[in-house]
Amino acid sequence: MPYVGPQPKLGRNREVDDISSGFNGSATAFTLQVSSQAVNPGTANDIVVSLGGVIQNPNQDYTIAGSTITFTTAPVSGLSFFAVVLGQSVDSSVVTPPDGSVSATKLASPLDLPDNQQIRFGAGNDLTIQSDGTNALLLSDLLLIKNAANNETLISAVANGSIELYEDNVKKFETAPGGVALTGGAAANIATVPSSSNTVTLDMATACHFVIGSGTPVVLGENTTFAAPTNQAVGQAGSIFIKQDSTGSRTVAFNTAFKFVGGTVPTMSTAGGAVDRVDYIVFASGEIHCAVSLDVKR
Repeated sequence: MPYVGPQPKLGRNREVDDISSGFNGSATAFTLQVSSQAVNPGTANDIVVSLGGVIQNPNQDYTIAGSTITFTTAPVSGLSFFAVVLGQSVDSSVVTPPDGSVSATKLASPLDLPDNQQIRFGAGNDLTIQSDGTNALLLSDLLLIKNAANNETLISAVANGSIELYEDNVKKFETAPGGVALTGGAAANIATVPSSSNTVTLDMATACHFVIGSGTPVVLGENTTFAAPTNQAVGQAGSIFIKQDSTGSRTVAFNTAFKFVGGTVPTMSTAGGAVDRVDYIVFASGEIHCAVSLDVKR
């Protein structure tokens, strides 16, 4: 027949480690352990306690808080102790922690959740965090990343809208229906590329702008041939700066990947200290269109 009354909690009874060595007539609080591991009975009704062979009255002779038992009267030295944490109970209550009472120390660290398990925030589930086993996902129609003081926007992302980046709380970059929108100037680094055995090979994955040579300032100190660049990205554009050293007369040649107006490679400046600039755009793999400004100065 069905069980009449509160359903028992399934489990097993566990004998508590002896704590009588700590009895001294003054101490009243002791940590309960089973096999040297702290144990939490739940309530005073979920543990049977015997002192000196006398069963103690729950909530009168002792109370339970977590894994700590506190006796109303301090057990004296030499008094025996025996206790069993009950694995089944029909008279204990289910304790609900008060609001705001569960601290970080009560949670596992790290707190591991299985794949596709979600944590949701907000009354309308405005933000969901999960891992699908491959990707870490933040799910929201409006995501704001702000500073610790919550008075400065760093990043804003809107579903079916723009993604915005801020500098000192001022929007500088955003996506737009036609591409991107930029507020203020844009700067790209100029990478220094020394020649090796009179050959220069630009790695276009490292920069858009390049200055060729060595020293401070960077100057060309030998005859140099540009090999075909590596990691060419169609649409990449930039400039190549070539400055003769004080001696000058350094010749510059180009691989056929570099294309010039009319198919003719211009003769680069050779005067000491002369600066030439090659502006380029990668039109296709192995096809880099170039325009040259010779002897740039004032």
